[in-house]
Amino acid sequence: MRLALLIAALCTSVQARAAKPRVTSIFISEHFINEQLHAHLKPGLIRDLGVSFETDADKIYLRGTVHVPVEELRAVNLDPSLTAYRFQLTIHPEATQEGYLILEFPLNETFFYPATSTNPKRDRVVIPVQMLSVALASVRGYFAALSGDLSAFERKAAKYRALIQSNTRAIAHEKNPDAREELIDEREAAKLQLAAVPIERKQMIALSKEVGGMLRFTGEKELNLNDTFAARQNALIIKLNLASLVPYLSGVTLGGVRLVHDNRDGVAGENYFAVDVDANLDGQNQATLAAEAMDDRGLKIAPSAMIRISQALFESDLVVSAEKKALGSKLRDFKIELKSDGVHVSGKYHKFIFNIPFDTTVDFDTAEADDAFDVSVRKIQVMGMNLDFLSGFILDSIRTRLDQSLRGICTFKDLGENKEGAHVLQVHVNPAQLLPALPGLHLLDVEVRDSEFLLKVGRY
Repeated sequence: MRLALLIAALCTSVQARAAKPRVTSIFISEHFINEQLHAHLKPGLIRDLGVSFETDADKIYLRGTVHVPVEELRAVNLDPSLTAYRFQLTIHPEATQEGYLILEFPLNETFFYPATSTNPKRDRVVIPVQMLSVALASVRGYFAALSGDLSAFERKAAKYRALIQSNTRAIAHEKNPDAREELIDEREAAKLQLAAVPIERKQMIALSKEVGGMLRFTGEKELNLNDTFAARQNALIIKLNLASLVPYLSGVTLGGVRLVHDNRDGVAGENYFAVDVDANLDGQNQATLAAEAMDDRGLKIAPSAMIRISQALFESDLVVSAEKKALGSKLRDFKIELKSDGVHVSGKYHKFIFNIPFDTTVDFDTAEADDAFDVSVRKIQVMGMNLDFLSGFILDSIRTRLDQSLRGICTFKDLGENKEGAHVLQVHVNPAQLLPALPGLHLLDVEVRDSEFLLKVGRY
């Protein structure tokens, strides 16, 4: 149950309540989440665990099978046909403006039934709210440990030490042999449990290193639960740490979390869990990310994750002012716009007493090198005049904008001219820094859409 609820938090759907412009969206695929479940869930009480997204209803379904340890319940003479139960946990999430996720588990949609049942609807048992509340309280501590807060182990060790001391004092004063023997057994059991605490702690640290990257943005520290939160017994409340999810962005807030279906990549498309990130853009272009337009075909295999970046992030005051200074008096009204057919660069070149308008397209294409894409500037000719000398400045401007927007993520290499005579800048992306919460992925493709830039990552 713990791992089931833990992973459910990765698959949340929340309607955005954004008061600030959305500058970035991170998409994590349903297939990738199930891959992680299968990779890290060891055979035990819970088996065949998987998630599915219902994008139309904004719901997550977590399903699997619970196997009862028969060897531990022989005394009750359990019917062998009742040793396995299928379950469904339905998640109805909400978001708060402070960056909290409230993951509510509707009781009428959270149930289990015997795996051998021929009529699951008739045989299903709704999970009591008291049992669910206990499980959720345990999961909160699990989140805290995976997020680096190991204080629960210290409290557990202190409890066993106190129990050992209490039993030792009681043994010294107990005259009844049977009661004394019982106290000794309790003390020895407490000693064994105390000895197990460092082992459990070490195992948790190892697990956090293995999967903690995916959960590092779900910190539980300093979680202040007010009366409104505390009253929701069948809910799990999580504080998102966006600084760990997108460390290259500063001054950002949670805009919302939702489910979307991408028809563009993969054979039948793919469902994605999306985290929207907002930011203050005072003095910058306030254009936000557009609604998904994912109808055209793209990659044969859907990416594990995608990062959409708004054009607004490429237009900071620092970059724009530096460009104006570099332009001097020859170039005017210089503008870079992200459009569906590429990056459009326009402006006016001042020649003698004329202002000659120009408009060229910069292409973003996946490179042959690993984790890289090429930025190429097409030939610039206006009214018979060759303005190719502007290519260098355009590439420098794009290099600066990428470097400022994705701090520490990109490195650059000038490739000169290609066979078509276009000037090419190769951009290498560090995927481990781009998505620190999802290790082991690589850049598969890049795409430019209206007012946004999209990076697709996955496995080769």
